[in-house]
Amino acid sequence: MASHLETKVKERYASAAHQTEAALCCPVQYDKSLLEVIPAEVIEKDYGCGDPSQYLREGETVLDLGSGTGKICFMAAQKVGPHGKVIGVDMTDDMLEVARRHAPTVAERIGYQNVVFKKGR
Repeated sequence: MASHLETKVKERYASAAHQTEAALCCPVQYDKSLLEVIPAEVIEKDYGCGDPSQYLREGETVLDLGSGTGKICFMAAQKVGPHGKVIGVDMTDDMLEVARRHAPTVAERIGYQNVVFKKGR
């Protein structure tokens, strides 16, 4: 059974998946070259608070907990390349829907599919 806090977090992020919320999290400067293949909706509805892409290497496996709409996952996909793997985990169905809907577009743009999104908490 979900706690009151977990329920409130899910509700807040579910709402933000439909209506952009500028103040939901802290802004971060991202590598613009990695953002070029990512659909605008994913970027607009991203509420991340860090950019680990500089630490990723070709062929690695990445686990992104609280992956939201998938921006960090899609950035990581480019860094780890076709032999790497990226797993995004989020507890919010609405965020996962956005990420999963845009995954084929990103895969087509980078030339390979190495990202999966799972529900979890």
